[in-house]
Amino acid sequence: MAQHDMNIANQSFPSFRSDLNNALSAIQTTHSGTSRPTGAVAGQIWLDTTSATSPTLKFYDGADDISLATINYTANTVDWLDSSVTITGLSTTATGTVLTLTDSAHTTSVNMICGNNTALRSNELTANGSNYIGLKAPASLSADLTFTLPSTDGTSGQFLKTDGSGNLSFATAGLTGATSTATGTVLTLSDTQNVASVNVILDNEKALRFREATANGTNFVGLKAPTTLSADTTYTLPSADGTSGQVLQTNGSGVLSFSSPSSDFVLLATTDASSSASVSFDGYFSATYKNYKVIFSHLIAGTSGSTYLQVRYRRSNADVTASSYIFAGNGWYNSSGAAGGDTLANRAFNNSSIRLTEPENVSTSASYGGYNGELSLFNPLSTASYKSFYSHANILSTASYYTYFTMGILQDSTSALSGITFFMSSGNITSGTFKLYGIK
Repeated sequence: MAQHDMNIANQSFPSFRSDLNNALSAIQTTHSGTSRPTGAVAGQIWLDTTSATSPTLKFYDGADDISLATINYTANTVDWLDSSVTITGLSTTATGTVLTLTDSAHTTSVNMICGNNTALRSNELTANGSNYIGLKAPASLSADLTFTLPSTDGTSGQFLKTDGSGNLSFATAGLTGATSTATGTVLTLSDTQNVASVNVILDNEKALRFREATANGTNFVGLKAPTTLSADTTYTLPSADGTSGQVLQTNGSGVLSFSSPSSDFVLLATTDASSSASVSFDGYFSATYKNYKVIFSHLIAGTSGSTYLQVRYRRSNADVTASSYIFAGNGWYNSSGAAGGDTLANRAFNNSSIRLTEPENVSTSASYGGYNGELSLFNPLSTASYKSFYSHANILSTASYYTYFTMGILQDSTSALSGITFFMSSGNITSGTFKLYGIK
């Protein structure tokens, strides 16, 4: 390899011959050297051999050298260095990572290679956005694999299948890998994936069953139609999963979607009595809910005889015991098959608590069922009106059955309430459950 200034000076014949040979050698080696040849002129191409194994082909424009490509001796390749290469209908980005074809048709007689797990992408219409569908190889392959497409299109509903050697063809969906029992009532699919292009119909209220892992047993979860339907109904599943805690809801036309459950009636607290002198709910009232309901069930009195269930409002985490309660109501009973009424209207004024039941000969035995009922509390945070509730309570005494309806009022309109307390007129509440709900 050599360089020459391409100037043959006037000289003796031996020197002329040597000078001429050097010039021809420079041309043969593309003016190879570690710097631009002396006397280079605009338009001259030369080879920069600064890298012995990957020299760079350069073009001198009269002022600067422009690098055209590197010649890789090891890989026997030429790597073009220009930021853009344009062929009719073919272009690349500056990074050289994306190949873009225009609308013109182009044919190549060599393989098109997408290296390093990159994809061959087909974009949607430009007017609709920039999303695409891509095809790419797996991250790791044990050997080269080529899929050969069918020579003709299939019929509607067919699918692509392989012969195991990379040859693809269209085929009609079947039940390969499926078996049925002798009775014809159970269809069992093997581990083979099966695709159907028609509806799967389960007649006569039969179920679609999903079994647990074989190692755990043969139990299943099933889906089936009701015994009677007034019309055909199809449910369309959501296109994406919802967030944690959401539920499936319908639009009334069979289209299902995920949504957050309604919070108009919400359980706020549960308390189980256990030989309790009283049961209180405090600190649960908030601006989130306008009204509240307490449901009590199977309350067993710790003292038998003339015992009744009472209630007080709470304020600032303490019972309101001032003589400012009013309660009134009525009760009904059934004793020995005879029905009658017990008038309790205007039952009491200015008491320090409110009775939800009347004194009855109650039993301490759980077998009698105890006290059961509910209490609805209206706007306890109001500072502009009296606080009121309505309750309904049932009780089984040792001799009769009773049900009571009671209205209770606290004559105080200036302060909000913080809670409510339940207690017996004597003794403890041996057992029973209280549940507090918020209602918007």
